[in-house]
Amino acid sequence: MGALVVGATVFFRVQTIAVSGAQRYTDQQVVEASGAVLGSNLFALNKFDMAAQIRRQLPYVEGVNIRRGLPDTLHIAVTETIAAAVVDSADGRWLISRSGKMLEQAGADANAMVITGLNAVQPEAGAMMLVQESDSTRQDSMLAVLQSLHSCGLLGEVTSMDLRSPAYVMLQLGERFTVKLPASGDFDYLLGAMNATIEKLEPYESGVLDLTAKDYTVVFSPA
Repeated sequence: MGALVVGATVFFRVQTIAVSGAQRYTDQQVVEASGAVLGSNLFALNKFDMAAQIRRQLPYVEGVNIRRGLPDTLHIAVTETIAAAVVDSADGRWLISRSGKMLEQAGADANAMVITGLNAVQPEAGAMMLVQESDSTRQDSMLAVLQSLHSCGLLGEVTSMDLRSPAYVMLQLGERFTVKLPASGDFDYLLGAMNATIEKLEPYESGVLDLTAKDYTVVFSPA
């Protein structure tokens, strides 16, 4: 066993670092964020620490997969995210991902869903969104709805999410519909029922879609 460890230390040195999946960031930025350097022992590198460093230093990186390619290559594959919403904080408006990761301060031209009724506390790029303890339930609702909107392909169509009520969530879906959802529930199912209802309406119809009934019935009130 001792000879094997010594052999690995001597021979398995990083000669190549291959990066894939990066678009917003350069390959060099990913490598620098990982902390990996050429000549390092391939087996002494902590892949989990490196992945955490990349996600923290490069906010738009959501997923990181690091693997060793013997005898001397380190492969780093990253998955980038997009801004899903804008939230307020004492330091101004911030862009967040659908998982609640703080991305960067939002410019005046930020094109993302606007969140009201929930503020970020001590925002920091690359860190997860923090809120007041009293707002934790609202944050859970926001994240669950964002994930379901993404799953249903509707994330880019919702312009605002209102979390001010503890009982329900209000969405503005384009210019046609205001959608009222319960604060918790099977949002994938609810959004599917909402879509099914919209498909039955005429293209010129608009109004409020209320999905807060206990049996998930969709109630449409024309504008």
